Amino acid sequence: MPRPRFSLFILTVPLLAIGAIARAEPDQSQLRREIDALKAEVADLRQQAGRNWLDERRREEIKLLVHEVLADAEQRRSLAGGGLVAGHDGSHFFLAAEDNSFLMEISGQLQFRWILNSNNVTVGGTGDEEDEGFQARRTKVGFAGHVDAGRKWEYKLVIEASRSDGSTGIEDAVIKTALSEDWKIGFGKYKLPFLRENLTSSRRQLAVDRGLVTEFFSVDRSEQVTLEYSGSAMKAVFSINDGADEEFSTIGADPVEIAVTGRVDFALAGSLKQIKDFSAWDGEPVGLFLGAAFHYQEGDGENADNSSESDADYFAYTVDGSVEADGKALYAAWMSGHINVDGDPSGPMVPAGVVDRDMQGLLVQASAFVIPDTLEPFLRFEWLDDDVNSEATFFTFGANYYFKKHNAKWTTDIVYVADIDDVGGVTTNPFGDSIFSDGLGFSGDGVRDDTFLIRSQLQLLF
Repeated sequence: MPRPRFSLFILTVPLLAIGAIARAEPDQSQLRREIDALKAEVADLRQQAGRNWLDERRREEIKLLVHEVLADAEQRRSLAGGGLVAGHDGSHFFLAAEDNSFLMEISGQLQFRWILNSNNVTVGGTGDEEDEGFQARRTKVGFAGHVDAGRKWEYKLVIEASRSDGSTGIEDAVIKTALSEDWKIGFGKYKLPFLRENLTSSRRQLAVDRGLVTEFFSVDRSEQVTLEYSGSAMKAVFSINDGADEEFSTIGADPVEIAVTGRVDFALAGSLKQIKDFSAWDGEPVGLFLGAAFHYQEGDGENADNSSESDADYFAYTVDGSVEADGKALYAAWMSGHINVDGDPSGPMVPAGVVDRDMQGLLVQASAFVIPDTLEPFLRFEWLDDDVNSEATFFTFGANYYFKKHNAKWTTDIVYVADIDDVGGVTTNPFGDSIFSDGLGFSGDGVRDDTFLIRSQLQLLF
């Protein structure tokens, strides 16, 4: 019968359709895994896109920086004329031509100190007095280098500010040129080649300042022409000059008819570079040095100045030596000066102190590093006979603390006037410097036995 087969067909078709649909529908866990995989892929694509954007931005920033550096370098080259270099060589700032035809080194020195002066003489002449305060002892700017103008000319110019009012003046003005590998000729205003401690720069002193006896016999600076010889173990300088401490003299007012100065230094062991200071640095060889010098000037009583030197001739000499080994150093110097008055010592044009005199002085100092290149105690003994009023004895002791050798150091010392024979005090050498000046820390009210100074100084060089 056909009707039952048709009914079975009608029931079978829907069941088959439902089964097919059930087989086509995906499993839920599989769909979740596929969605998670798609999310991970999208996140990775986004991260890669971010990195590419950062890399591109970084490249643009680098390009911009390179462009700015090149532009700045081009501007500097243009301003420098295409041949000037500048920088710092570890010691000085400098400007120089690329072909070395020009060099200028710029340097500076600052010394600031505190002083306590205990003086047993007041302005009124009796009682005790103590003065203390601060002092800008030295403030200097220097320029040094060379210029190639047909031949190589060396130069040095130092400008110093006065410690009393800050006004500036020329301390050194020097021109030199080499005649050969070992010989030089110099012109200008600078130190006469006499006392070693005076020739040693104030930058490289052992104590806060130079010795009192050194100041007494110092002939300081003068306008001069020098002939210099520099060998491996010997250095010699001969000078024709305007006389002791004649820094800016004029024709017709010059108190000197003629003046000559000479000095020679020998290195019996070590290097002559070691006598630039008085310290035995770590790593330096054992050094043994001897030196000698003289100064002679003939007074010119016919000039218009009639100063203290005009009516007298002056002859001075010194012998000195030092030894350095294992962080320890010893230096000694004998100094002598002789004044011969040309005319009547009691004449109206002869100032006090300019009489026939034979003056003598001795300085001995020693130092030893207790911490290599850092902490250096020292002791100095001085004796002076002024041949007018008195003999005097002085002691100085203290210590240096070096932050970077002489470039940055702190020095503290005590100067003690142990003995002055006569109540009149020490009579100044008219051809030397004042030994009791405020530059050394004295107050100027007079110096007697048991006067002492405490000085503490910070130095910075650049």
